[in-house]
Amino acid sequence: MQPYLAQALDASSTFAGAGVGWIDALRRAGADAYGEHGLPRRRDEYWRYTSLNALLDEGFQLSEAAPAIGLPTLPHPSVAGLATYRVVLVNGRVQPKLCALDGMPDDVLISGLEDLLAAAPDRLEPYLGQIAPLEDMPMAALNTAFLQDGMAIFIGENIILDKPVHLISITAPGEGAMMVQPRHLVVMGQGAQATLIETHITATGGSSFNNIVTEMQLAEGAKLNHFVFQEEADTSVHLSGTAVSLAAGSFYDSFVLQSGAAIGRSEIRAYLNGPGVDCRLDGVYLATGKQVVDNTTYVEHAAPECRSRQVYKGVLDGQARGVFQGKVHVMRDAQKTDGNQLSRALLLSPRAEIDARPELEIYADDVKCSHGATAGELDEDALFYLLSRGIPQATARRMLIEAFLSEAIAEIPLQPVAEDFSTHVRQWLAGHIDQPADGAGS
Repeated sequence: MQPYLAQALDASSTFAGAGVGWIDALRRAGADAYGEHGLPRRRDEYWRYTSLNALLDEGFQLSEAAPAIGLPTLPHPSVAGLATYRVVLVNGRVQPKLCALDGMPDDVLISGLEDLLAAAPDRLEPYLGQIAPLEDMPMAALNTAFLQDGMAIFIGENIILDKPVHLISITAPGEGAMMVQPRHLVVMGQGAQATLIETHITATGGSSFNNIVTEMQLAEGAKLNHFVFQEEADTSVHLSGTAVSLAAGSFYDSFVLQSGAAIGRSEIRAYLNGPGVDCRLDGVYLATGKQVVDNTTYVEHAAPECRSRQVYKGVLDGQARGVFQGKVHVMRDAQKTDGNQLSRALLLSPRAEIDARPELEIYADDVKCSHGATAGELDEDALFYLLSRGIPQATARRMLIEAFLSEAIAEIPLQPVAEDFSTHVRQWLAGHIDQPADGAGS
């Protein structure tokens, strides 16, 4: 039997919604898909650069309960100071005492998924499990087999949510290796607008495996800004899979900042299903030591006159490895598509490595598409210029790296998020770029 499948099969009868036909069928579909394929290996197209052998080496056990902890100090003070609708998960389970959901507008529901599975499964049935393709996303299949808790958001037609939703996910492993499988759902009605911020942090020591799946459905004209900050401990494996269905005229803007976890992977699949969709997928990643940071995207243009843009920038030091896989698939009827993607990486050490694989698959003939990937060291001329002005070498290097990343961060439309991401970059650089230029100290 595939790793972790027995746990899912044994526990599923105790999960909320057990005995409801479509929920049982969905969990079974996840178990069957994962049972057929198992953990992805490097022969799998979207996993050829990232090994999950760490999941075989550790006997991760599903977290059965969340410890009673308070809300820790968050690593981004500007965002922490925002007025938000707050949802807090500890070890993958919603903690009502730490949430702040008062004063929601009419026709808006923000709830724990487990509560809805138990009390209102009919509300979930048209959406849950309908967007993430289990055959193409094996870790989503595993997550579906464990379907239990997470966050669900429903926003009615033409509602402009007055405050961002802040999802705070805290892993707090105990003595043994711990696994969590949170599942999130976002459903936005026609013309609705919202902002979702995610913070992923680790509260205690110990090994953890966080396997997150998020499904989003945006109706015609809906707009969602989505910002993700992943700063889990270096004893964790963090895998995130997001699938977004976009109707005509909708807008989805995603920005992912990753600097945590031993293995950190963000996979985003966006399906542009109606004309006039605008989709932006951007990210910044920072890695050192032996970290692996993976950004994998798939954008499917299925309708005409849609636009997609992807920009990912990374900084790799020590023996860190970065991965960017970005595929833009333009279907036959998607005329007048405008799609481009760009991956740029700075290698600060001769032992750092980047695998970049931008890809276009185009079946329409009236399109404007581009892709590119670059990797290299700091500009020696620019560095020499700063040194000649009396700036210390470590400071000069940090200045150049920060300038390289700030162009991407400047695109973030919510100023507190942009400020905190910029501050985090500066702090990370201050802590890691005080070593010889060849990375010998990594």
